Amino acid sequence: MKLKHALVLVGSAALFSACSTTGPSTQISELDEARMWIEKARNAGAETCTPALQAKAVARLYHAAHEFDEKHYHPDENAQLAADAVKYAKQAYEKTQNTCNKPKPVAKPAPKAAPAPAVPPAVIALNGVFFETNSAELKPASRTTLDAAVKTLKDNPTLRVEVAAHTDSRGRATYNLKLSDKRANSVMAYLISHGIDASRLQAKGYGEAMPIADNATEEGRAKNRRVELRPLK
Repeated sequence: MKLKHALVLVGSAALFSACSTTGPSTQISELDEARMWIEKARNAGAETCTPALQAKAVARLYHAAHEFDEKHYHPDENAQLAADAVKYAKQAYEKTQNTCNKPKPVAKPAPKAAPAPAVPPAVIALNGVFFETNSAELKPASRTTLDAAVKTLKDNPTLRVEVAAHTDSRGRATYNLKLSDKRANSVMAYLISHGIDASRLQAKGYGEAMPIADNATEEGRAKNRRVELRPLK
């Protein structure tokens, strides 16, 4: 293919070598447009991208210039040669722009997947929630733990939970059940007041019915007095 293109270009130049030892001058006003388009196509890279069309344009240009040098001037023939030179040069330029110089599409980067929200454990123990003795009033020290619970719920907007409160076994069981229910509602109210939709929450007190440690020791009773968030289906 490269050899064929070279022969086309060489043949175009050789076409007029026999007409004059110096070659015809193309600096003629009638050939201004043809020279302009040939130069434009060459600057775009037509000699490499589409050499056959570029060679045709150059050949017509020199043919027209040769005819202007002849004694027997043929205006119609020269005008046609000049027009052909412009036509082929334009085609060479446009083909070069649309093929060889056409910018390659830039692949768009794949959108980054949104980070998956942290998956909360099956039961969220609110260690650090404290109440006044025999009361559902939250102590100020509970705020750090409760604020962390608010963040967990906001980070998981589809999560619905039961606020479950528990007591130790001291006192009457009926009293402990009511106290735990009030404490569960107190925690739920805090969560709602800090932006958690009430439809995502339920409150329930279990009293002393679900111990996780021995109520015979102070340490065990402290563990049993607790509040948890239990995911709802």
